[in-house]
Amino acid sequence: MIVMVILLSSLMRKYISRLYRTKTSNKAVQVCEAQLNAANLALKELTFEDGHRSLWILSAAASSRNKGSVIETGTKASNSHSSFCTDSSSNSPTFGNNERIISKKRTLKSDFTRAMSGKDDFDSDAFKKNNPKVSLGWAATVMGNEEEKAMQQWKTKSDELKEMWQERKDKSPVMSQFRHYLIESNNPYSFVVFLLNDSHDLHVHKTSTYSYAICKEFDNWLSSHQCNVRNKGQCLTPEVKLEALNIAVRYHSVMLQLILKTFELRHKGNEYMLPEIKRFLEKKKFNECAMLAGNLGLQDHFTIEEIAVPLILQNKLNLLETYLRGHPGQQTEVVRFLDQLCEKNYRINNLVSSLEIPDVKMNHLQRKSISKLAIRLAKLYEIPNEFIPNIVTARGLGALRFLLYKRYTENSLAPGSWEDSVKNAVGDNETIQIELVEQLMCYNDIKASARWALFYKLPEDKLSPPIREACKQLTEGLDSSPATESVGESWEDELMSVDGMDAQYYKLNLDISRIQMVDSKEKYHECISCLSKPGLTIGVDSEWKPSFGNTYGAQRIALMQFATLDKIFLLDMITLDSVLLETDWMLLASAIFCNEDVATLGYGFDSDLKMLVSTYPFLKEPLMRIKRTIDLEKLAAKVIDKAITLMPDTSRDLEEDLEDQDSGINIRFQATEQRGLSELVRQCFGKPLNKGEQMSDWEKRPLRTTQVQYAALDAYVLLEIYDRFIEIARREKMDIDLAPSLTVKWSKDSKLDKMRARAKNYPPTKSTVTQKPENAIYLGSEMEPGQFRVITDVMLKGLGKQLRNCGVDAYILNEGDDLNKAVEVSRQEKRIILSSGTSYQMICSRVGVDNCFYVENTKQVKEQIVNVLQHFKVKVRKEDILSRCQ
Repeated sequence: MIVMVILLSSLMRKYISRLYRTKTSNKAVQVCEAQLNAANLALKELTFEDGHRSLWILSAAASSRNKGSVIETGTKASNSHSSFCTDSSSNSPTFGNNERIISKKRTLKSDFTRAMSGKDDFDSDAFKKNNPKVSLGWAATVMGNEEEKAMQQWKTKSDELKEMWQERKDKSPVMSQFRHYLIESNNPYSFVVFLLNDSHDLHVHKTSTYSYAICKEFDNWLSSHQCNVRNKGQCLTPEVKLEALNIAVRYHSVMLQLILKTFELRHKGNEYMLPEIKRFLEKKKFNECAMLAGNLGLQDHFTIEEIAVPLILQNKLNLLETYLRGHPGQQTEVVRFLDQLCEKNYRINNLVSSLEIPDVKMNHLQRKSISKLAIRLAKLYEIPNEFIPNIVTARGLGALRFLLYKRYTENSLAPGSWEDSVKNAVGDNETIQIELVEQLMCYNDIKASARWALFYKLPEDKLSPPIREACKQLTEGLDSSPATESVGESWEDELMSVDGMDAQYYKLNLDISRIQMVDSKEKYHECISCLSKPGLTIGVDSEWKPSFGNTYGAQRIALMQFATLDKIFLLDMITLDSVLLETDWMLLASAIFCNEDVATLGYGFDSDLKMLVSTYPFLKEPLMRIKRTIDLEKLAAKVIDKAITLMPDTSRDLEEDLEDQDSGINIRFQATEQRGLSELVRQCFGKPLNKGEQMSDWEKRPLRTTQVQYAALDAYVLLEIYDRFIEIARREKMDIDLAPSLTVKWSKDSKLDKMRARAKNYPPTKSTVTQKPENAIYLGSEMEPGQFRVITDVMLKGLGKQLRNCGVDAYILNEGDDLNKAVEVSRQEKRIILSSGTSYQMICSRVGVDNCFYVENTKQVKEQIVNVLQHFKVKVRKEDILSRCQ
């Protein structure tokens, strides 16, 4: 009996011990079932605050550590959790009042996240003292189970989406289901990263992949009304951003720009991404370094020797510009480095040998190639001349060679124009001044060489003996002005007198007394009053100082010419700029260019309008409504057969590049009139124009008589050409429009403007007119769809159909209809024109901003409909849907 009692007692003790025993790495405690349930419920309510890991990120972090450290960290965290769930003075679960619960929950989350992140030292002894009845290992186990469940749910959704993607040709249901999952998700950013990592085509660098479609749709969802992300900082943690960046860099570089935008990777304080760049830098993968540092805005953390110089040596110039984008400091440093390479005595081979850069392109490191690159970047980044002395010298030398060719080989520059151009190109650079003197001697014009040497007061020891001797002969009683009395011997000059030379060119058929210089406010208003009379046809031209590349001051319009049949007005824009107000200048647009009763003629008029707006930006908006302006350059292509007359193509934008072969310098001047207008005059009247004064300094006052005559003729001859076109069209019975409307090409940003905008890391300004909703004729009180009358162009056919579905009176252009049809219908039926892109700009110039509406063609049709209906306050009811015939 005693033995039985002892045996039963021993078995009972083992049973009870097994029932209440809990295994832990630090300390075994007894926890009742009620305590476990209460703690489990509390864990399910646990959320992470901003700046900490989400559950699946914790799993990834834990898997990268050794097993022991994960258990230890999780054990520490669970102590805090059980403290929140139990009372320290009782074995039964109790939650007390709400304030105590909230306080302990906050402490729990803080301690747990610190323990898991490993950022702070965790005092386990103090934690155990405050939470004596908590099993840390148990809490970590519960947390791992919750995390595993979340991961399993995401995996199920991912498999479903991938299966739908592969089975369906129509991908819209896949994206619809994906959006549904985004709305359900507590952390859409983490969910998307999971989907991308789990995608089957992440390694395929194409925009047609499943992974790219997921990222693109996520970006669209974030900007839609369906997005329900409440606390972005809580979801979009640094860990999530780093994982997204890794996806783009390591697997799918095509998605880089999209991920940069969607996951907001470029922001202040993103230095935690630097280790990712430095890992590439250690492997000498400069492409990846430049792409990441440039797009993330982290260039300041690297010297130019680390990334920029290797890109130059490897001839990866596109990546170089991407890397430098948005950082003027690095841009200046790189251009100064290139300027140093342009020194005469610099040895590039020494630089290459001192740097351990793989795949150096030595054939692209010739001095000429480096000079061209330096000049291009200096112009692009608008680097001041004091930072690039070698480049400035190279530019001046190239311009000088070009001018010497124009004067002594082509003989196409008048003496006054030659002098102005040389002064602009040479400037104060002594090296170029000496080169000018030496080159003139090579052209056998020793007198001109001596004159320029005296004008610049060059030291005798830097002049060759023949030039010093010529200077001595000219010193006594000679004015030091460099104006040349002769420009060397020319066989044409010997055969033909000055009058004979002039006889080769077309002359002004108006007395010079009919030319009036407008240089005061009173004369300006008299001019505007005279030119705004109904029925007038006016020839318009303009002049500005040419740029030879050695200065960066923005060019400005210096002279505008307005010619009628009996009078020519020359507007001195330099002088008027100091006496006229903005309201005075606005009259120029409203009274002349936007006046339907006045017709204006131009040649290559886009360049004139662009320079006018560049000088006076406030004129851009009114000039968008320009009326009855005819560009004779475009009309000439219809009237005269270019194939027979060999008329040159002068459609290039504003200027033509002439490259000096020795220095790689691009010399810019107005090419449209240099050949196009002069040749057109020759074809119409048998003689070309004399363009000898074209490259004059038009900002210098007073103007020479030859400059005045040149400017007046350029405007007046347009009237004569137009009359000749009308005569030819009538004689040949041509069915053409002799008054074609001017396009708004001039309002677009030039290629250089766009490049500079990208270099500054902001998008170029749009050329569209700023809309003024308050002026729109339809805006006011709400209206029904049937009252809203619109016309859509061909590119917005889908929008027009959907507007009809809503009951809107929508007129949709057919494929063969042009914009003139839209303008005609709009005026006849009083409809608002819906358009986008460049078509909108053209329409706006015809009907005005009040009668058209700009639709963003990058948006989906549903979003376009919402924008249009909301803007015009159209209230759609159920009975309006499908009420109109389709």
